[in-house]
Amino acid sequence: MKQTLLACALACLLFPVLSLSQTDKQLDSILTVCSKMKDDTNKVIFQNEISWSFKYTHPKPMEKLLLGNVKLAKRLKYNPGIAMAYKNLGILMDEAGNIPKSLENYQLSIRYYKKANDEMGVAKSEANIGMLYRDLKRNDEAIEKFRASNKVFIQNNFLQGQLLIYQNMSICYEFENELDSATVYIKKAMDIMNQLGTVDPNVYGNYANIFMKQKNYGKAIEYYEKAIAIMGSSSRGTTWTDNLGLAYYEQKQYNKALPLMEASIKNAGNIYTANIMATHMHLANLHHAMGNDLAAFGVLKTYIDIKDSIFSLENAHQLSELSKKYETEKNQIKIENQAKQLESEKIQKYFFAGSMIVFIGLGFLLFRSLKQKNKANKIILEQKSLVEEQKDSLEYKNKEILDSITYAKRLQDAILPAVDYWHQTLPESFILYKPKDIVAGDFYWLEKHTVVNGTGPEEYLFFAAADCTGHGVPGAMVSVICCNALNRSVLEFNLVEPGKILDKTRELVISTFNKSVENVKDGMDISLGCLNVKTRELLWSGANNPLWLVAAGSNEITEWKADKQPIGTYADEKPFNTHSIILEPKTTIYLFTDGYADQFGGQNGKKFKYKQFKDSILAIHDRPMAEQKEHLETTFESWKGELEQVDDVCVIGIRI
Repeated sequence: MKQTLLACALACLLFPVLSLSQTDKQLDSILTVCSKMKDDTNKVIFQNEISWSFKYTHPKPMEKLLLGNVKLAKRLKYNPGIAMAYKNLGILMDEAGNIPKSLENYQLSIRYYKKANDEMGVAKSEANIGMLYRDLKRNDEAIEKFRASNKVFIQNNFLQGQLLIYQNMSICYEFENELDSATVYIKKAMDIMNQLGTVDPNVYGNYANIFMKQKNYGKAIEYYEKAIAIMGSSSRGTTWTDNLGLAYYEQKQYNKALPLMEASIKNAGNIYTANIMATHMHLANLHHAMGNDLAAFGVLKTYIDIKDSIFSLENAHQLSELSKKYETEKNQIKIENQAKQLESEKIQKYFFAGSMIVFIGLGFLLFRSLKQKNKANKIILEQKSLVEEQKDSLEYKNKEILDSITYAKRLQDAILPAVDYWHQTLPESFILYKPKDIVAGDFYWLEKHTVVNGTGPEEYLFFAAADCTGHGVPGAMVSVICCNALNRSVLEFNLVEPGKILDKTRELVISTFNKSVENVKDGMDISLGCLNVKTRELLWSGANNPLWLVAAGSNEITEWKADKQPIGTYADEKPFNTHSIILEPKTTIYLFTDGYADQFGGQNGKKFKYKQFKDSILAIHDRPMAEQKEHLETTFESWKGELEQVDDVCVIGIRI
C-alpha cells in the first residue's frame, strides 16, 4: 500500500515538472522524494528520468544525482539503469564542453546496453558519439556512426531516431560543403518530421544553414525565423537568433542584424559555450562594419573575459573546496590538542618524565617515517614527471605528424577540381570520393580547353578518375606528380586524343622519377575521357581502368576495355589506344578506380567484385545523379560493415 501511494505521489509530482516550468523549489521537492524511496530499480528509473528533465536547467545537481544513480544501479546489478545513467552523464558532459569525458560516458553506456541486450540503446549512444565527432569536424567518422545507428532505427521503425540521424548527416555534409547531399538528407528529415506530425526547430535551422552557404539569404532568413518562432527566446534558441543576425549582416542590413545578435547574447544568460563566444565575435565584426570600432573592442574584451572565466570559475570553486577542507581539518586538530592538554594535566608528576620520553620517541619515529615517506614521494613525483614529459613529447610529435598530414591534405585538395566548378561544368554528374586515409592516391581530374584547328576553335572537356601507386602519404605524393603531368600534356602540349595524352603523361612521369638515383617504378592507372562539346563526340583511353556507358532506356552496360599497362615504367610498353563514339542524349558514363570493387565485406568477408558493381549501376542509372551517389555510398558502407576500408575509392558518373 505504501509503495502504491508513493508511486502516485511521484507521478503527481513529476507531471507538472515535465510539463510546466522546472523551478528550484520543485527540484528540491523531487530530490526529497528520491531520498525517501526504497533503493530498488524503480528508484534508478525515476532518478534517470529526473536527470533527463533537469539536465539543461540544473546540470551540476543532475551530475551528482547521476553519479549516485550509477553506484545504486551497479549495486543492484541493473544494467539498463547503469547504461541510461552513463548516457545522460555523456549528454551533461557534452553540454559542458568536456568532450573526452562525454565520449567516455557514452562508451560506458554502450558497454552496459550490450550487457542488457538493448540494441536500440546501443544505437542511440552510438548516434550521440556521432554528434561528438560532428562537433569535432571528424565528419567521415560521424557519418559512419550515424549510418550504423540508422540501420537499427529503420529496423525498429524508430522515426524520432531517423529524424535525428538525417538531420545530423545533413550537418556533416554541409561542413564538407557537399551541399547537394546535405539538402537530400535535410529533406529526408523534413519528411520524417511530417510523418511524426511535429516540428523540430533544428531541422529548419540546419536547412537555413545550407541556404546561407548557397548565399540564398532570403530563404535562410525564412527558415531561421521558423526555427526561432518554435524555440522562442530561451537560451537554447540563441544559435538561430545569432545566425539570423548573420544572414542580415551578409545582406548589409546592419540595423536588423544588431538587435538579433544582442538578443542572442542576452538570452544566453550566464551559459558560457563556444556558440556564445562565437556570437560575441560576430557582434564585434558587425560593430566594426558599422564603424563602431570602440564598441567592437568592448565586445572582443567581453569575448576574452568569457573565455577566461570558464577556467577561472572552475579554479575558484576548487580553491573554495580546498579552503573549507583545510579549515575543517585545522579546527579538528585544535580540538584534539586541547583534549590532550586537559588529559595530560591529570597525569601525576611522577609519570611526566616517562611520558615525555615516550612522546619524544614517538616523535622521532614519526619524524623518521615522514622523512622516508617524503623521500619516497619525491622519487614517485620525479618518475611521474618524467613519464608525463615523455607522454607530452610523444603527443606533441604525433600532433606535428598529424598536422603535417592534414596540411598535406589541404595541398592535395588544391589539385582537385572544386566541387562547385565541377557541377557548373558538368551539371548532371556526381563524384563518390572516399580516401582510405587522410590523404589519398586516388584523384579526380577536370580540365576545359579550347583548341584551334583547321575548322576553327573547338571546346573540349577532359575528365578522369585516376589511381596512383599506394595510398596515404606515398600515394598522395605520386598523385601530385601524375596530375601535373596530365595538366602539362593538355595545356602545354595541346594534345586532344586521350591515347596521346596518356603517352605524353607516361613520358613525363618516367622522366620525373628517372631524376632520382633510386629505381622508382610508381605510376598510376587511369580512365580518361575527352568530350567535344559541340559534336558530342567522346574520345577515351584507359590504363588498366575501363569505361562503362549506359544509353538512356537501356538495361545493358557497354564496356570499353583499357590497355593492360600502367602510366609508368613497364616492360612491354606500347602506345595507348583511343576509342571514339558519338553519344546519344542522356547517355550516362562511369569512370572509376578499383577501390570500390576490391572492398572486402558482406557476411563472408569477400570482395564486392565488378559483377556486383555492374548490377548496382544498372539498378540506378536512370535516377538523378545525387541519388545515384547516395545509393552507391550506402551500398559500399553496408557491404564494408565493421571491416577496414582497404583502398581509396573514386567513382564518377556523368550524364551527357
